[in-house]
Amino acid sequence: MSTLTTLARNRLRPKAAPRDMGALARQQRGIHVPFVAPALLVYLALFVAPALVGVYVSFQRWRGTGDRMEPVGLANYRRLLSDDVFRTAFRNTLEIVVLCGIGIFVLAFAVTVLLRQMRGRKTLRSLLFFPHIVSPIAISVALGLLLAPDGLVNAALRATGLDALATNWLAPDQIFRTIMVGIVWVTTGFYVILLMAGVDRIPPYYYEESELAGANEFQKFWHVTLPLTWDVVSVAAVLWVINSIKIFEFIYAFSGTGDAPPVGSRTLTIQQFLVSTGGRNPSYELGYACAMGVVMVVLIVLLVALLRRVMRRDPIQF
Repeated sequence: MSTLTTLARNRLRPKAAPRDMGALARQQRGIHVPFVAPALLVYLALFVAPALVGVYVSFQRWRGTGDRMEPVGLANYRRLLSDDVFRTAFRNTLEIVVLCGIGIFVLAFAVTVLLRQMRGRKTLRSLLFFPHIVSPIAISVALGLLLAPDGLVNAALRATGLDALATNWLAPDQIFRTIMVGIVWVTTGFYVILLMAGVDRIPPYYYEESELAGANEFQKFWHVTLPLTWDVVSVAAVLWVINSIKIFEFIYAFSGTGDAPPVGSRTLTIQQFLVSTGGRNPSYELGYACAMGVVMVVLIVLLVALLRRVMRRDPIQF
């Protein structure tokens, strides 16, 4: 009887894990290395190494190939603090990040709410995305022609009796606001696509139950759409912060006339380009330009970290 009891207990007792499971796990992890290593090496060679070189050059005075580097310590960074043009470019960049970001996401949310109930929304989605796939240079040149003092926009305003609204949209004191409006128009469609991808996965019965509860469109958006697409909104916000700081072609083509764009319309990317290679009389100060690049990277890291901190939410399962 005791033998049977012992056998039963042994049969019911959980089996111990084989001793070689640890070795098997290590062997499985080792399989990943040959697949990951080539991509990692390419990434290190093409992205990480140039970035580190840029940090090194930011502490040098250098005019490019053929010129000898001269260590200057933090002189390039101290110069940034006293450079009025850099401060203007920095402020303009932050305005694009914040003000254009608010405009883009407000419009994207409004369009998403409208498209959710419309027929043919896939076609409309494609039309909204169209400006994003066209060359930014082509769009900025076309907008420049439309907004010229004798362009189609002012002609239409005068023809409809709204002469008071006709103005020089490309004047130095107004061009940056015009550029910001153009950025919002060009970019909104991309974020509508991202938000609609999150809205499409929400089960319809959530909206049906909210309608039975008497919720209006804003309440359905605030209590159903926004919470259930918060992860998509967070990713879209991070993408906007990164992409907005790097906007170059649209601004340069819109405000450039073969010479350097006016100071009032410059951003960090424009100013970095002009200092290094651009403009009619480029200074080729690559060390100073690299210092600007380091500031841009630090700005992106800080803004993304702050944004992720502010937008952190527990995921909602549905």
